[in-house]
Amino acid sequence: MHKWALTCFAAVGAVAEAVQLVALMWTTLHLTGSASIVGVVNALAYLPGVIAGVALRQAFDRGSAITTLSRTNWVCVVFSLMLAAAVVAEMPVQVLITLFCASQAALSIAKLANKSALARALRQIIGRPDLPAVQGRISSTTIIGGVIGSGVSGLFLALVGPAWCFAAAGALYAVSVLLIRALGRGDRADKVPDGGPARTVRPGTPQGGASSAIGAESASQPLDGGRLLALVLLVSIPSSGALQYVTALLPSYANAVVPGSAPFYSALDIAAMLGGVLAGALLGVSARVRRMVQRYALVTGGVLCLLLVPQWPAVVSVLLVGVAALVITAHVVGMQIATNQLAPDGQIGRYMAVRNAGAGLAKAVFSVAAGVLAQLGGVQSAWITLACLLIAVATIFSLSPGWRRFAAA
Repeated sequence: MHKWALTCFAAVGAVAEAVQLVALMWTTLHLTGSASIVGVVNALAYLPGVIAGVALRQAFDRGSAITTLSRTNWVCVVFSLMLAAAVVAEMPVQVLITLFCASQAALSIAKLANKSALARALRQIIGRPDLPAVQGRISSTTIIGGVIGSGVSGLFLALVGPAWCFAAAGALYAVSVLLIRALGRGDRADKVPDGGPARTVRPGTPQGGASSAIGAESASQPLDGGRLLALVLLVSIPSSGALQYVTALLPSYANAVVPGSAPFYSALDIAAMLGGVLAGALLGVSARVRRMVQRYALVTGGVLCLLLVPQWPAVVSVLLVGVAALVITAHVVGMQIATNQLAPDGQIGRYMAVRNAGAGLAKAVFSVAAGVLAQLGGVQSAWITLACLLIAVATIFSLSPGWRRFAAA
């Protein structure tokens, strides 16, 4: 029951986040006409989280994971409603953009704490053996929630405006708070130390069995903690950054293919989300598939970005964006699973916090780069740059013995 409650919590939060993000990105482009500003606003959803993740990494293993999830989502409720009020009040463009940036910065810290707490809750409640399958399902359902949120946001933007998008996001975040509080009332994970997963002990079950198994698994890890953490950070950068590069580029790309159409931008965002759904399902097939993704996803993503350079009809553009998102998201989720599995017991939260901080820095830099390149050289040059980068990084990683060991883990 716990695993389904956590899945529903993550899915509802994903719907809220997608509703708000699509409205915020499109509204920023509509108000300013600047791809660079869109990139900066998108980057501020991650950069403050980078600083918090490094400075407060040890704090992410303290306290109740369920309580942290509840508090962070209350922060999301407040800021979503504040955005809705600002749009309804018809504040000046400069004030709105400043408020958008401030909201993104605050939410980045809240979301970082949220992700680390969810990772701890999963390990405490689910345990290592079932973690890849459960995390793959959560990733898929949250992406489905993102698909729904993107569609709702596109519909609201076309019919009633962005204020309704922000208000709906606030209401959905409130629902997610109620879900996680209901879970907390009957949750035994709050009473379990962070050093191990919560489990039900049946009569006759040896008490030391789980600890022995976990100790044996930890002993079999191929890399020490410091080297492992460095590799986690390194391999999280290209795909995490590339995914947000695509996200920041989509408004400009949509405007280039079908000028002035918020529903078409929503369709592109939905295609990217659906690609992510398939990516989560793909990773749940077997460990062999996950290893293949870790080895070949980056170079494949680079080739797909090259295919986006020519001017295609709208339907073909949607299809290509979806396939590119599938490949890149598969690599992102694969890195998340590897981080959660390989992190030492009792250090899950800080490992996830530092990994998310590294990925957040990549997202911020890539988002700004996407906006600047689209503004200065056009959307085509932005796609070419990303393609060359992914192919180059994949080539470098393929020559590294440490990367090959990580990919085989």
